[in-house]
Amino acid sequence: MSTAKAVIESLPTPQLRGLPSRKAATTERVSKIRDLATALLDEAESLEHDNGLAEMSSTFENLSLKSRVDFFEEVRRFEIKLIGRALELSGGNQARAARLLGLGTTTLNYKIKAYQMV
Repeated sequence: MSTAKAVIESLPTPQLRGLPSRKAATTERVSKIRDLATALLDEAESLEHDNGLAEMSSTFENLSLKSRVDFFEEVRRFEIKLIGRALELSGGNQARAARLLGLGTTTLNYKIKAYQMV
């Protein structure tokens, strides 16, 4: 879970009592606000992920015989983003991230250290 989500879910009800009333119980309003904020954060994370994929695909679309692409650098960048996303989805649990990526935990740990993602 991201830090922002943790902050939203940890908001105590008394801090939100100053919100304008919409003829709903305080706990119901707080619950709706948390749900909305969580949905917005999920959407923002999804858009960020999609933007990263779009940037990577644009490199390939602009490829021509006159341009030069450093294959190993592109693979490195892609792996870093992919591993980072898997770790984000797994809440930082490397074993779950490795399963998500179809890698062994040792391989994933090696790549995390090699890319200095720690």
